[in-house]
Amino acid sequence: MTQQIVVLGAGGFARQIPSLVSDINAVLPRYEIIGFLAPENSVPKNSLPVLGTDQKLIGIDARYVIGIGIPRLRASLDEFATGLDRDTVTLVHPQTSTEIDVSVGPGCIVMPGVRIQTGSSLGRHVLANANAVVGHDCQVDDHAVLSPLSMLAGDVLIGRNVLVGAGAVVLPGRKVADDAVIGAGAVVTTDVPAGACAMGVPARW
Repeated sequence: MTQQIVVLGAGGFARQIPSLVSDINAVLPRYEIIGFLAPENSVPKNSLPVLGTDQKLIGIDARYVIGIGIPRLRASLDEFATGLDRDTVTLVHPQTSTEIDVSVGPGCIVMPGVRIQTGSSLGRHVLANANAVVGHDCQVDDHAVLSPLSMLAGDVLIGRNVLVGAGAVVLPGRKVADDAVIGAGAVVTTDVPAGACAMGVPARW
């Protein structure tokens, strides 16, 4: 029996989730997306409808997934849905590589080509986008977003609500504190403090 899902958000990333679910279902049918929940002026660009705003989640008998790639909005929607006592789903693409002793938290979305190496963990509602690499013994805290082709090179700590930009690299043993932003293509060679925006090679903030 399949589980019904609603997607919170209707933007570009949200519209990728039906393809992700389709690929998962091709291996083992598990989910049915019934539509998006988004602001009233949102117009879907595929066949699934916008069912209403996020408030509609109160009356829908379905699990949810967060289809927004902004960490703080992911955190806000997680808090909202948790307050309604609604259940989430964890979506992991079948072309993901996960080694032993890996933990993936509730509500995570792991896109195709992601590699998660041994001893690493993802917290609640982490988004690991296409071809991101999470090296061994990394900890990625709640609501963090790893953009496409980003790399955590091993024993890295990523705090809550962190955004790691496309193609960015965090070198082994570094810590990126809560609410920080790592710019696209940056190379992080030292610890990054909370709320900082780090850019460049090597990264400065």
